[in-house]
Amino acid sequence: MIRYEIGIVETRNVIKTILDTYGYDFRDYALTSFKRRLEHVIMNNGFKDADGLIDRLTNNKEYFDNFLCDITPETTEMFRDPSLWRTIRDEIIHDITKGSTKTKLWIAAFDSGEELFSLAVLLKEAGLLSEVQLYASVISEKTINKIKSGRIDARELEVNDANYVRFNGKYNFSDYYKIENGQAIFDTSLIQGVNFIKLNTVYDNVPGGIKLALFRNQIIYYNQILQDKVLNQLSNSVVPGGYMVLGVKETLENTGVSNRFTLYNDLEKIYKKKTT
Repeated sequence: MIRYEIGIVETRNVIKTILDTYGYDFRDYALTSFKRRLEHVIMNNGFKDADGLIDRLTNNKEYFDNFLCDITPETTEMFRDPSLWRTIRDEIIHDITKGSTKTKLWIAAFDSGEELFSLAVLLKEAGLLSEVQLYASVISEKTINKIKSGRIDARELEVNDANYVRFNGKYNFSDYYKIENGQAIFDTSLIQGVNFIKLNTVYDNVPGGIKLALFRNQIIYYNQILQDKVLNQLSNSVVPGGYMVLGVKETLENTGVSNRFTLYNDLEKIYKKKTT
């Protein structure tokens, strides 16, 4: 199959259609990566070209939720970067869960479930799952339903299992899922108390009082303007002394919030919010 390539003008026409029709603003997404995602959407949905996508977006409002799900890159792996998860477990989680009120933890990047289930497993094995309040950012109802179903890509089980072993989990990774009709179904009791927060592209509705926010591999899809907007929202949500985790190739340096945080762990890109 010949890969469809969308032009810059067509890309901007799609972005304008979405903004005018739904109020979602993708203008400050990194253009190259957004173009690739649009090509993925066009090919997977059988559209002839960008005009076909624009026509569907304009004339079928129910399709937009599917579009939002498809335009968002999936997380793909559980316990991705196992050393990070070990650091959270061994150095951070018990410290931030001290106190009489439930600690708020937030999967802040748009997640397809892998980060959320990884954190839930970590908390369960630490005996803290019932002691915290979990929040998860989503951009579409379709994503919420997918996560709540517990269905994970069976093709990723091998890499997920290897990551869990490197995380030094207490049990076997297979203890957390079952196979039904050739599909892997994760234990959904782990996420029963999760608050799913449906956010738009500029994070207008963030939770407050967060002690740990995982925002990994997200700002690489933003330009500098959107990075500063979203990171400011996240910074306001994290309490003094709380932590923000970025992807290993991301940084708070040269952003509008860099002076609010200290670098706690450079290798894992963990930042701690200043208390004064």
